Amino acid sequence: MTRKIFSVGVLVLMFSLFVFHLDPVFAQYPEKTIDFVVPFEPGGGTDLVARTLERFVNPYLRGKIVIKNVAGAGGAIGFREGAKAPADGYTLTMLVTSIMVGPNIMKGYPTYDLFDPICVVAQDPSAITVKTDSRFKTLEDLISYAKANPRMVSASTFGVGSISHLEMAAFEKATGTTFNLVPYKGAVPALTAAIGGHVDVGPAGCSEAKTYVEGKKLRPLVVFGSKRSQIYPDVPTAKELGYDVVLYQWRGVGVPKGAPKEIKEVLSGAFKKAMENEECKNTFEKLGLERIYLGPEEADRWLKVQNELIKNLATKIGLEPK
Repeated sequence: MTRKIFSVGVLVLMFSLFVFHLDPVFAQYPEKTIDFVVPFEPGGGTDLVARTLERFVNPYLRGKIVIKNVAGAGGAIGFREGAKAPADGYTLTMLVTSIMVGPNIMKGYPTYDLFDPICVVAQDPSAITVKTDSRFKTLEDLISYAKANPRMVSASTFGVGSISHLEMAAFEKATGTTFNLVPYKGAVPALTAAIGGHVDVGPAGCSEAKTYVEGKKLRPLVVFGSKRSQIYPDVPTAKELGYDVVLYQWRGVGVPKGAPKEIKEVLSGAFKKAMENEECKNTFEKLGLERIYLGPEEADRWLKVQNELIKNLATKIGLEPK
């Protein structure tokens, strides 16, 4: 009996010490609004993922997360704002592939290592789409015409330095074509331009084009995944057609470099719980995204690998920062 009382006493003492050594700042986090910076226009694939995360993470963070769209310069403006915010856990930034593509194309573009990753949540194969009634019925139609008429075929991008910019550059290199690239502020205006006939081609992530494809406004010609897309099972991959282009968009969440470990643990725990929610899983599936979840350490290692892949691809196709 004495030994049991002693053991209980030790446990109580240890718990008391733990409680009294907790930093009250971390214990009460979050106390105010957490800005969730999305570096692109509302309505695009990145914005939809961010709003899905906001919905399912907020119950674990006292409802404090608020979306803040900061579009422009292929995502550079939003990434820069997110990276320069105080490292206090009150600014999150939606990280996407553009933050690795941009520095290889645009001088001064923010780099991914300005952030500490909280998680990676999804990946999305890139695709090339055209207006439903486009004269280009197949990818070979597009390639043949573009070869015979350099720079006469226009393609929208989400801005200089965006993943769609790299997508088209890689496609040009693989097919021996040259397109007239027209930058827009994000996926929605870029795809709207394709729908309206202002450009001939609309590169995008499969999930970003999904609504327009289902609405018979756009038609995918090719997917740049390692396998066929789950939402476009009838559309061939570039690899199937003999073109060595495999390119995914990924999406994750980061905080400014140097945020307290305790706050990062709270955030990663909240995002992990959200991603385990069945309704959240179903929402990602409806968006056409390949759902993954990588916590801070795993995400950090994974991002380093992805960055090397993008750098190697940029070098292979001869891109340089301008």
